[in-house]
Amino acid sequence: MMTVPLCALLISVYFAAHGFKSITSQNKLHEEITALEERQKEIRSMRDNLDLHVGLLSSNHVDPDYLDELARKDLGFSHPDEIIFQNK
Repeated sequence: MMTVPLCALLISVYFAAHGFKSITSQNKLHEEITALEERQKEIRSMRDNLDLHVGLLSSNHVDPDYLDELARKDLGFSHPDEIIFQNK
């Protein structure tokens, strides 16, 4: 007579400890969510930086200083009287 409630109790305890909605699973999911939110912030920052640079090179207004900087960096051109400081 006591075996059915005892089995039900043991099964409930097992799934509370090891099931999908268990405490350990919830903690792991919370840690994963936190890590993904941090990654999202990094990606958003990178995207904002790219948006800024794309805006500087938009078709209706090209920033000449930025265009000159890109051309010199990519092509390796400089004037003979210029001093170049490389920032790594």
